Amino acid sequence: MLTIRFMKAPPTTYVLQFKNGQVRREGLGLSFFYYAPTSTIVTVPLESADVPFAFQESTADFQSVSIQGQLTYRVSDPKKLSSLLDLSISPSGVFRSEDYRKLPDRLVHTTQTLMRAETQKLSLGEALTKSGSLSASVLAGLKSSEGVAQLGVEILNISLLRFVQRRKWRRP
Repeated sequence: MLTIRFMKAPPTTYVLQFKNGQVRREGLGLSFFYYAPTSTIVTVPLESADVPFAFQESTADFQSVSIQGQLTYRVSDPKKLSSLLDLSISPSGVFRSEDYRKLPDRLVHTTQTLMRAETQKLSLGEALTKSGSLSASVLAGLKSSEGVAQLGVEILNISLLRFVQRRKWRRP
């Protein structure tokens, strides 16, 4: 069994090699040989990612609305993110844990919290006609969010694709 391995990352991936608890090498798109039994490789994708979302919220006049959209983000501080989530990979290049799935979920939860606060300030009519200003205020809230900054993530855009009143079905 060979224990010397080769790591080659694309230029949109930040790589950290840990050996004996210390960072041995780090950088974008690295290629190197390493001794697998004593090394841990962490990869952080830096390309922008789109996360779809769909929420049911209430307006100021207690009307239910469906909000669908998309959040675009990218990792701006890979070392910070790698210290919060386990992004280490196995020798075959597969993430060792499911932590890489937590980042989009955390961003969507923050988006939903901000969207709820903004939607509850508006009447149904305002909510349906002011989706542009709603998305702008939520985007500003995300960019200034302490939780997002702690993750080492930069929010690029938020788009509201669909904003409709949810109708309740009634028997004829």
